[in-house]
Amino acid sequence: MDKKNCICIAMKTLQKEQSIISGQHMEFQFVCMSTTTDTIPFMLFMKNNQKPLKAFTQCIVTPFFRLEKLDEETCCAELSLLEAIDMDGNPINSFDDDMYSLRKTKSCITVDLNCFCAINPLPPNLVDRPLLVIEPKY
Repeated sequence: MDKKNCICIAMKTLQKEQSIISGQHMEFQFVCMSTTTDTIPFMLFMKNNQKPLKAFTQCIVTPFFRLEKLDEETCCAELSLLEAIDMDGNPINSFDDDMYSLRKTKSCITVDLNCFCAINPLPPNLVDRPLLVIEPKY
């Protein structure tokens, strides 16, 4: 590939940063870094209509993904689906005011990154965010 696709380049950077926050490439002798995440969630936007890519499974519809593998030669990526949930841990189908966290799933898709015009990374602390426990008042 003569000219690198900018989304493919961005995904390579995302992959590097995701491995850093997960502690895969950071070894310290005197510092113990406790990591709570290994994911940088993101959305991809299609070239043909600038709408977010949405993946469908039997149980969920989601525009949120985690990069699992990147093939730089073909500019293809394996993405796992992230499920949006509300504050009670119930699945929701959209990115709106009710979204509290993103939950990892085992569902994956493979995409050609040449089909996308933009990537929107989201804060890593959205993934597997602990649900709030509200104690009843007596």
